[in-house]
Amino acid sequence: MTYTLVKFDGTRFFLTRFLSAAVLLLLILQTSFYLSEKSEFEDRRSSISSALERAETIIQTELAEFATDFHILSHDDRLLAFATGDEDMHQPTLRDFMAFAEHKPSITQIRVINDKGHETIRIDRNDGFLHQIPADSLQNKSGRYYFDEALKLKTGQIYFSPIDLNVERGQIEIPWRPMFRLAAPLQTDWEGKRSVLVMNINATRLLKNVIDTQVAATSPIQLANTDGYWLLGAPEPKLWGFMFGRDTRLEVENPLLWTKITEKGAGEFDHDGVLYVFRTIMQGKFAPSLAGHVSPSIRNVSLIAFSEIPLPTVAGSWNLPATLLAAVLMAVLAAICIAWAQAAEARHTAERGKLEAQTEMMRRERMASLGGLVAGVAHELNTPIGSAVSVGSTLSSRVQEFLEMMNSGKILRSDLQTFENDLSAGMTILLRNLDRAADLIGHFKQVAMDQTSERRREFELNDCVQDVLASISPQFRGKKIVIVREIEPGLTLVSFPGALAQVLINLITNAQMHAFGEDQSGQITIVGKAIGTNEVELVVADDGHGIPEDLRQQVFEPFFTTKLASGGNGLGLSIVRNIVETVLGGTISASNAQDGGASLTLRFPKVSPFGAAGFTQEKEDAKQQQAA
Repeated sequence: MTYTLVKFDGTRFFLTRFLSAAVLLLLILQTSFYLSEKSEFEDRRSSISSALERAETIIQTELAEFATDFHILSHDDRLLAFATGDEDMHQPTLRDFMAFAEHKPSITQIRVINDKGHETIRIDRNDGFLHQIPADSLQNKSGRYYFDEALKLKTGQIYFSPIDLNVERGQIEIPWRPMFRLAAPLQTDWEGKRSVLVMNINATRLLKNVIDTQVAATSPIQLANTDGYWLLGAPEPKLWGFMFGRDTRLEVENPLLWTKITEKGAGEFDHDGVLYVFRTIMQGKFAPSLAGHVSPSIRNVSLIAFSEIPLPTVAGSWNLPATLLAAVLMAVLAAICIAWAQAAEARHTAERGKLEAQTEMMRRERMASLGGLVAGVAHELNTPIGSAVSVGSTLSSRVQEFLEMMNSGKILRSDLQTFENDLSAGMTILLRNLDRAADLIGHFKQVAMDQTSERRREFELNDCVQDVLASISPQFRGKKIVIVREIEPGLTLVSFPGALAQVLINLITNAQMHAFGEDQSGQITIVGKAIGTNEVELVVADDGHGIPEDLRQQVFEPFFTTKLASGGNGLGLSIVRNIVETVLGGTISASNAQDGGASLTLRFPKVSPFGAAGFTQEKEDAKQQQAA
């Protein structure tokens, strides 16, 4: 029987390993990238929330400082005297205004407007320097909302205007200068008239404080006023829409976000793959020291700050660095799999060489066994065939004598009876010897056919053992060794009878050689029985010397023998183990009996796991072989 390895397919080996490892690697990378993106998302959300909180704190602090300073300025004695008609206080008031605004760069303008809306005194900051505006350049502000709203307040209250763009002489200044104003009505003069103190504050730095807080955030923060108009963070056509008559409001462009802002004021929600974080800055809370002086108009300065963060997604986690990393790892993985395939091919080639060497050893051992069987059978056939020849020759002579008697006419009835008796006895002996020869040849033919066949078939274990024992019986003629067979009847196998016969021949021959001394009598017992429903146990035991304990683990190793000087080659049991494991699909073990002798125990399945796909064809071939 020849056993060969399946042809090694390097491409298939590489592809199966690479694709499996690549899928696993991609899953690991995907999980890692997604978790990284999710962690980055959480960091961004936390950073934006913290930034908005810091922005509110900064703006609220600055507004409180401006309001406190403005409140102090509105109670200046020289200013109040000027407001009630004391023109001598004009220059002192101007100097007070200049000193007040000198170290406060955000203050761009301080002015007093009389009850008719005309500016009576004013300083401006231009190019970083403070300037007194001449009387002929003073303007009428009677139509401005902050003037009208301030006149409605009680003396001592402060009006906060919404943030808008500065307007000079009816035109929006370019570049844009965001402004908010503080205004307060002054005490009335003797005619009951009131002037209004107005301070313009450049809101650029105030708004920039919100933007600057996103240093740690990657998502831009957008700003809108309480009417939903964008002030910062949007494309220029959307900014300051209320100043240009454009309806660019959140309520129009993102009504869901606007609804959430107006309902909650601050918080977050996700919609359509985007997380919105929002906060309304300055919702009426202010400096406790100004309680009672701040009008409800403080809400005019409220800002809505919000940001949009894309929610983490599987596809979104594959950015350029992640893709490059995956490509590099895939290239490394491909190189590893190529090296793996090359090593596997080299190992496969070595195993093929080893298997071919083992197969060649098994073939030679099988041929040697067949040679021994042929010699034994040939010797055994000499006796029955020789007897048949002798009987045939004697019968031929008797027939010739009988014919001569008949030709001479001197034949008696007694002679006829004697010839009949001799012929009958001779034919009986002749047929008995020929039957014995045919039976011996039949057993040998079955063993030889199984030995040279590589197909499995269905057979009875008892028949296989009987064929083997009949074939090797000539080798035991004249020896004092008895072979006892105890096989469970009806034990049917679907396996390789030739391989099993080879195992039995080697085990019996090994027992004959190693278990008994020269001319020593003994017994070899072959026991076969079913173990459970799927296995068979076959034991070849002897009552000889047994196996030394220190050698028991070595008996199945190739070329190990204790009979090297007597012609042993150390391959018998090694070949047996190879056949049992690789052909019969079983195991073999060696042990010693308590009362002496060695036992070699085989366990193998009733149905060999090898060659199952071709079993139908094997049965047909077996029938044809048996018919032949």
